[in-house]
Amino acid sequence: MTQANATSTTTIALLHLDPRPGEIEANRVALERAVQRAHENAARLIVTPELAVSGYGFRDLVGTDWIARGQPALFAWAGALARATAASLVLGTPEADPEGTALFNSMILFAPDGSITGRHRKINALRVGSESWSTPGDQTTALTVDGIGRVGFFVCADMYSSRLVGETAARGIDLLLSAAAWAPGHHGPDGEWERASATTGRPVLVCNRTGRDVLDFDAAQSVAAVDGAIVFSHASPEPQIVLVDWATDTRRLTNWRVVR
Repeated sequence: MTQANATSTTTIALLHLDPRPGEIEANRVALERAVQRAHENAARLIVTPELAVSGYGFRDLVGTDWIARGQPALFAWAGALARATAASLVLGTPEADPEGTALFNSMILFAPDGSITGRHRKINALRVGSESWSTPGDQTTALTVDGIGRVGFFVCADMYSSRLVGETAARGIDLLLSAAAWAPGHHGPDGEWERASATTGRPVLVCNRTGRDVLDFDAAQSVAAVDGAIVFSHASPEPQIVLVDWATDTRRLTNWRVVR
């Protein structure tokens, strides 16, 4: 193959972790180790599950006062991780607005230089139970990610909505990316990821989680959906890292592998 015909690829890491509810410091330690492991495998985009910092059912264990109080230090830590690994980092975390009057279930995008370049706040947030602390976001999100292109961001059930998928796609995207804490079962995923890939004509990547929280996530799947079908999925009771290469010119996902 000549250099002119060579395909440029970027490695994406999905951190299939088991964030423990309310164990903020332990979760940060696990995240730091996983980010470093992804870096060792040449990942340039590193994605965490929904609420990877706090676990899903944290509120009844540690409340919410810590979110705004600890946010500057948390964001400085995450920015330093991105900078040290020269990777874009998508962090799933509770987020406080600048005034501290509203809390969100967010994905924060840190650039390789450590700066925050954007965020997505979960729109389809549950108004009862474990998510009742969060205010729903009010807009879809498409951000440019170094080495990837334009990425549409979703948190878990956001992709349940065909309207949100369509509005995001209309902003001109190359890839749909979801952070999730979505366990199988009665209210589990039921074709949403496949449908989004079919209707938009773009691949869908989902970084899900494992472990026990308010639900049993041991069988929850991190997946890739292309043209209406699941082309790769991973579930494991123990934390692992899913790696995939993204071809920027053809918008293809290739070379799946899983590491501890």
